[in-house]
Amino acid sequence: MTQGASYVALSSEPWLGVVPGALFARPRFLRLTYATRFCDPPTRPILRFWFGPANYREHILPAPVEGLGLWMGRTPGGCTDVWISPTNRPGAFDFRLVEATSASSYEILRRVCASPKRLFYAVAAGWVGLRDEADLNWRFALGAEPLKAYSSWREKRRCGLGEPVASKEMAESGTRFWILVDLDGASARQIDASCASIERQSYANWRVRLLGAPADPAGLAQKTAWEGRIGFTSDENPHAQDFVARLRAGDVLHEKAIGCFAAHFQRHPEHRLAYSDEIRREPETVTPVFKPGWSPTLHLSNPYLGRAAFFKADLVPAGKAWASADEAAAGLTMQEVGSLRRILFEFPAEPASALRKFDAICDDASPAVSIVIPTRDKPDLLEDCLESLFERTSYANYDVVLVDNGSVEPRTLKLIEEFGAAHDRLKVVKLTGDFNFSILSNAGAQAGAGEFLLFLNNDTRIVTSDWIERLLYFARQPDIGAVGAKLLYPNRKTQHVGVLLGMGGVAGHFGAGLGETAPGWLGRNFAPHEVSAVTGACLMVERTKFEAVGRFDEVNLPVDLNDVDLCLRLAERGWRTICHSQVVLIHHQSASRGGGLRLQQVYERERRFFLERWRVVVRDDPYFHPGLSLYASTEMLP
Repeated sequence: MTQGASYVALSSEPWLGVVPGALFARPRFLRLTYATRFCDPPTRPILRFWFGPANYREHILPAPVEGLGLWMGRTPGGCTDVWISPTNRPGAFDFRLVEATSASSYEILRRVCASPKRLFYAVAAGWVGLRDEADLNWRFALGAEPLKAYSSWREKRRCGLGEPVASKEMAESGTRFWILVDLDGASARQIDASCASIERQSYANWRVRLLGAPADPAGLAQKTAWEGRIGFTSDENPHAQDFVARLRAGDVLHEKAIGCFAAHFQRHPEHRLAYSDEIRREPETVTPVFKPGWSPTLHLSNPYLGRAAFFKADLVPAGKAWASADEAAAGLTMQEVGSLRRILFEFPAEPASALRKFDAICDDASPAVSIVIPTRDKPDLLEDCLESLFERTSYANYDVVLVDNGSVEPRTLKLIEEFGAAHDRLKVVKLTGDFNFSILSNAGAQAGAGEFLLFLNNDTRIVTSDWIERLLYFARQPDIGAVGAKLLYPNRKTQHVGVLLGMGGVAGHFGAGLGETAPGWLGRNFAPHEVSAVTGACLMVERTKFEAVGRFDEVNLPVDLNDVDLCLRLAERGWRTICHSQVVLIHHQSASRGGGLRLQQVYERERRFFLERWRVVVRDDPYFHPGLSLYASTEMLP
């Protein structure tokens, strides 16, 4: 066990200096090991290399979700200073940089062999002097491991700093935790496993109630000697402010599980329920289940809390002996539910439950919707988009604003004229000049008459006929800002089910590349769910909310990241963003701008502005998980 230093962060971005030393003198593959307390909220540290005033490069490191964090990456060399930001929350925190060494050739080869395409791009970009492109591909090549490697991955990280003071303070304050264990049909071995995990808890103020009829009554009789030692009583009931968990015999708690929950509830007294991650155990393997921050919309289709949670006893209906965390969460606000983002429970594997169908649409009114489509030439794409829109859309009360950014091809001009003559709901706004998505979209919004705005790329094709009704169902809710859709590539593979902050260092599409029928992480490819942002290729927002946050940023984000920035500004005002995965469109990504590889320098100014503005959430997307990699589009370990 390492001994760490305690600090107090005075802002949401504290920085500690690192003595550069010989390891940072030249470019090399570096391996860093760092530690926090196990019960501290895990946050991805940021490593910053300085080359002079206002000249730096950064890496987002893996979070120490098991107490110890490991990072392997290529350092730039030649830096004047090295800084690290261990947390993104004001207040006390503990952190120690345990070790910094050169990565071994074996470690590098083991990682990159799983991603040969990224390795090729990294080496090739380096050969032709594209430093930033090489660096990005090295991050993708080195930054992800498969979930099947979880057991060995975890063993290397099961360490950290000492026990948190918070657990002792919570024990002294009298906060009590109850564990209700269902024994129905349980064997003596299952009962022993659960009871042993409870008995070794580092936090002392808890009670157990064993209920139900086990298959082996002798297994229960052996627990009578427990009674006085662990505080088990048969006649005591939970107080309304006690916390309760519901388990089955055979479920196992991490030895610091209750201590972590105690520390969490002390930090967040407003939370009436909190949940953690879990392991699903099979005879030969274990599989981690990492959960996003509280996503009540996803929970409607896929109740994902399970038994890995504690909640206030007064959430249990009167006269009901059992209540699950999923039941207890019903009706709670966003501010009353918390996520520990640690694996604190281990359960036997069970068959996956089917997603609940979500069919809600806006059917009680018909608010006006203005569909804003920026375009420039590409007549084939535009024709496909407009034809699908007018032919497939079942909603009646909408108008279309086509913002023409200097189209010159005769076929395009003729196409626009023909659609205008055939559809009186189509209005054309002409704007010349360089492509600026923000200016074009804002101008289209200004020209539209709708109470709701639906920004749509000209390289999309409508698949779901009641797409507007479904998007409106969420966009009309007072606490929801932007609403997006599931986008598919022309080959029907998934392109977008929400934007992941921090992916690739800035933002990207998590879940991309999966087949159309693949459920994705926790079924999110089929179920509506909260995300931090959605793409402007299909984005609905109420006009008053759009105007309240200042519309798209025309100055700082003319082309890239303006949609993500809009969603984050909406979130600042308390408006959630939803990706409605049951609304499907085809999207030729970036086809209207030529597609292909975009060099890092092309949008460097926009990325730098975006990161300076949103670094706190970019490093820690609330609807993702710090135990998953930012350099993979599907579930991978960092």
